[in-house]
Amino acid sequence: MAVVWLVVLTLFSSQEIFASYRDCSNIGNIRNCDECIRCAGHWCNDPNENRRCTKERFDDWCPGQQETLTYQQEVTEPGQHFKPKFMLRNIRSGADDSVTIDFKSTSNNPKIDVVFNTTQNNLSPDSSIKCENGECHTTIDVLTDTDFCDAKGHTSEFFNIKLKVDNIAEEAVMKFHVPCACACSEKVEIQSPTCNGRGNFTCGTCTCSGDWTGTFCDIPICHKKRGDVPCTDSTRSDVECSGNGVCSACDECVCFTDRIGSQYFDKDNYCADICTITNDCDDCFKNPMPGRCDLCHFPLIHKPFNQSLLQEKDDFNRNVWVACNDTLDGCFFEYVAMRDANDDTYYMVTKSCNPVEEKQVVGGGVNLTLPLVLCAVVAVVALAAAGGYAAWRARPPALPLADPLYQNIGAEDCTGENPLYKPPTSCFKNPTYGKW
Repeated sequence: MAVVWLVVLTLFSSQEIFASYRDCSNIGNIRNCDECIRCAGHWCNDPNENRRCTKERFDDWCPGQQETLTYQQEVTEPGQHFKPKFMLRNIRSGADDSVTIDFKSTSNNPKIDVVFNTTQNNLSPDSSIKCENGECHTTIDVLTDTDFCDAKGHTSEFFNIKLKVDNIAEEAVMKFHVPCACACSEKVEIQSPTCNGRGNFTCGTCTCSGDWTGTFCDIPICHKKRGDVPCTDSTRSDVECSGNGVCSACDECVCFTDRIGSQYFDKDNYCADICTITNDCDDCFKNPMPGRCDLCHFPLIHKPFNQSLLQEKDDFNRNVWVACNDTLDGCFFEYVAMRDANDDTYYMVTKSCNPVEEKQVVGGGVNLTLPLVLCAVVAVVALAAAGGYAAWRARPPALPLADPLYQNIGAEDCTGENPLYKPPTSCFKNPTYGKW
């Protein structure tokens, strides 16, 4: 047997290669069609069947619903120098195969090159050559590991073997087709109702997303437990999830999303609302001055009351400010609170038994205190007086006594009244009577 210099060059396609670990030791527990095929198994497309994956090539345990693979039509073509010159063969993932290429050579030690080109990874090639009486036989053994197929690959993958021999212009090309997934895996029902909206349904099974598992994504994956009293904050009350949510199967609070102020519910704090959290810093309400309260363990900022801010809405058309109330040292007061994107909490007192805290006059976004209101009243009175005086100065002048309307009024006027106006009860004598 001749010693052959063998050059093996593995060329990867431009597709990204993701090394993914899969356990094929217990193939019966595999519940994903593609993973079953990549472990050289067969798949049962039935959501109610417990035995889904098997390595048995022929079986009848899932009649009529056995998933089949797409195979290429196998081809073998001889060439002028190589037999075969071209070959297309199907091979399963995790299986081994071999191909023998015959050619004539005048040398018992010909120089050959074997080049591998693959779309996937973990391919184990081996080759040997034997020349005798001008006839050479090259055998190439290939083994596709169970992780040959990448998890993000296609339903079909390939690898090629090209054989070159010195002084022979012809090349021998062997092409292997590897089914890497079920054909049904290309038809995916996203967030399927069959999977309770928590996973994709394909090839008769659910691929769950997030923290869910089970045949129909109906079993939560619990990462933590709250302890002996789940979902109840004993320091505040015995109400489950502060009345703002429900306790899940993992003993975690799932907060409501359709209630007033639900955007501020704290899922890591028993779904406590913004009022409950703000009331923990009730000593801050003793100081009526605006600004940040240093007595609170989180950023709590007092703003002067501004009526116009109460109409603010967020991107989901929810009220930004939430109405709250509390009692401090026997004083009942009401306020509104909100939390911004920086997790800073703001509050404005709207009603209090402390006169300093009472809202006074608010308009146009400006807070007016009592002195300013009094000044405004005085200014209005002054303006009214000035306007009255100006109107009095602009009145028309009185008629002069020489005006004809005041002439020819003599002693005969028995009433001394204006002759131009005679009430029904007055008496009047013609001043010109008896003077003609």
